[in-house]
Amino acid sequence: MERIVGRDRLVSTTGGGFDLVCRPLGNGHSEYVIRPLVTWHVEGELSDQAYADYLAEREATAEERREANLERAALRAKQRVRHLCKAAGVDTLLTLTYRENMTDWATLKRHVKEFNRRMARVIPGWFYVAAFERQKRGAWHVHMAVHRIPRTIDHACGVKVKSYSVIRAVWHSVVGDLGGNVDLQAGIRMRAPSRIASYLSKYMVKAFAEGDAWSNRFSSSKNITVPKPVRLRFVGYSFADVVGLVFDELGDYACTQLTWKLTKRGVLPDEAGCWFILDTNIPSRSDRYVRDIEGSTDL
Repeated sequence: MERIVGRDRLVSTTGGGFDLVCRPLGNGHSEYVIRPLVTWHVEGELSDQAYADYLAEREATAEERREANLERAALRAKQRVRHLCKAAGVDTLLTLTYRENMTDWATLKRHVKEFNRRMARVIPGWFYVAAFERQKRGAWHVHMAVHRIPRTIDHACGVKVKSYSVIRAVWHSVVGDLGGNVDLQAGIRMRAPSRIASYLSKYMVKAFAEGDAWSNRFSSSKNITVPKPVRLRFVGYSFADVVGLVFDELGDYACTQLTWKLTKRGVLPDEAGCWFILDTNIPSRSDRYVRDIEGSTDL
């Protein structure tokens, strides 16, 4: 791989160790990324003709580079949404829709802001991460990851009201004559924050595919801090050595709770990269088997 900085031609070499990025996100979540060390050195300076050719090539590929930059931005947004969901420990997915074909972006953003302002008054500590999507007919709807929704909410008149009824009433009060509905999923299938994060973050890449700016396709509460990653460098270590260190850090987990994947495979084993994602909120297969036996009426 090479880069041009000014008129200098820089060439990279891979090997000699690995970088390890550890991100403990809390709520039973941890992420680890292993990357081979990359070293850059100046190979030489471009001649006048070579530099002119380089500038001409950049101009010819400007649109291609713009697309690549947008795709990288969408992937960063996807990562941000995932980290917010995990750090907050979200456990519920809301989908807010309109009855009318509401296609105005400014109206959508105003409604979402007001909905969350009112919900924060109803449920203290209200947190959300919202992704926005267009339906086939063009109408906007909102996918929202939230947490800490009680089964019932105390009404001012002294009675308890189902939380779903309150949320639906709040959304109706915000959208007014446009009408709408609320779908709430808080079952076992979606309860793990990583699963909600995966569902929500896919809309960042979809927004890129549709040509929208990723920054306009999600928003979140400001009352959560995503822990900063810990970056470590292991010079002279093999790939197997660093993977072993990661497993030493992972502690006890079930096989269903750990996801991993090789991200790069070069000619040599030590040119490989890898990531690990641990979510201890996901039950093991044996846990599910025990629950099934205990809940059986045939015993």
